[in-house]
Amino acid sequence: MRSLDADAAKLARIAVNNNHYRSAVCGIWKDKEASDLILGHTNAFYVRECTSPRKGASETDAYIVAEICVDDPLVRSEIDTHRELLQFALRSNGLSFDELKVVPARRGMKERHPFQTS
Repeated sequence: MRSLDADAAKLARIAVNNNHYRSAVCGIWKDKEASDLILGHTNAFYVRECTSPRKGASETDAYIVAEICVDDPLVRSEIDTHRELLQFALRSNGLSFDELKVVPARRGMKERHPFQTS
């Protein structure tokens, strides 16, 4: 990754994060139809630094957020129900973050389906 330019490294990091998310979902929802449903309604998975102002002693430290954008409220509720298992699976796969957020997809984001299988 060090030999790649900035854009290529960013794309590679995104692909690795997406693979970690896919394997975590498939590990939690072992039934293929269930995991396909979750992945089919996932519009994006981000691991990024949160720049929102926060209070407390750690306000100067980097605060990393893993964010899942989902277009279906029922699927969002299912992911939220299994949030702790998903956090554990993602961290076990090597991702490092402070908080996992499940957010609704809005506007043009609803048209993206990067995890959809056939």
